[in-house]
Amino acid sequence: MKKIFITLLAVAALFTTSCVEDYLYEGPATISNLAFTPSSVTPADAVTVSATITDLRSITSAVIKYKVNGGSVQSIDMTNSGSLYTGTIPKQADKAVVTFTVEAKNELNYTAVSAEKSYTIAAVVIDYSGLILNELNGNSKFIELYNKGTKDIPLEGIYIEKDGETNWTCDVRTLAPGGYLLLWSLDVVADHGDHDSQLFFDSGLSAKKNVRIQLFNPAGASIDDFNLTAISKTAAASYSRNTDSKWYHAEATPGTQNVAGTELVEGLE
Repeated sequence: MKKIFITLLAVAALFTTSCVEDYLYEGPATISNLAFTPSSVTPADAVTVSATITDLRSITSAVIKYKVNGGSVQSIDMTNSGSLYTGTIPKQADKAVVTFTVEAKNELNYTAVSAEKSYTIAAVVIDYSGLILNELNGNSKFIELYNKGTKDIPLEGIYIEKDGETNWTCDVRTLAPGGYLLLWSLDVVADHGDHDSQLFFDSGLSAKKNVRIQLFNPAGASIDDFNLTAISKTAAASYSRNTDSKWYHAEATPGTQNVAGTELVEGLE
């Protein structure tokens, strides 16, 4: 009897293991790299939305769901080339605000929905080229942006990614020429209680590890990219930009003009 009982337990275990191994993923899909072009939209522009959509199952549909000025939801079918899906939102009137998401379904009818993006139609194209990452500090935990241009830059919708994950998106504000925008990590919020609550990013920042900090415009196009892939030494203070636009090890100067560094940061791509 004991041998029969042990045999039954073994069969049951084998059956259970087989069931686990035979489990099939059912969804939903993964939507990433959501972006639109042009990055500054005028009344003359239709807007092309793109996204990478992947699933272990077959994707049966992908659509853009959009609203104009908070109105009714409208849908645009997307077409694909491999995992890259695109669709076009029609031209809109000046000052119209367009919000949209991308939705995808797989063959089992599981639905994935992207984060929402938006843009405002404007007769004047916004030039983001003057906006840069200016100083990064993994010791005191801050990121500094700088407007090196000659015109005000609207920052609404500007966002930062750390190692591929969004960790800060800007609210409605403008950065004047020669102006600095200082962001502190939530890790040190207790030390900066009087700082604007909208100017904290929700991740840490290391002085002794490889790190990638990317700055994007609201359309998802890259503005600036600090990609440290082979760190050679722990940063004693800041990674700081000199007037030659290169990155140096330098004294920390949060919110003010950088000190000119003399030692280049090695390991940047």
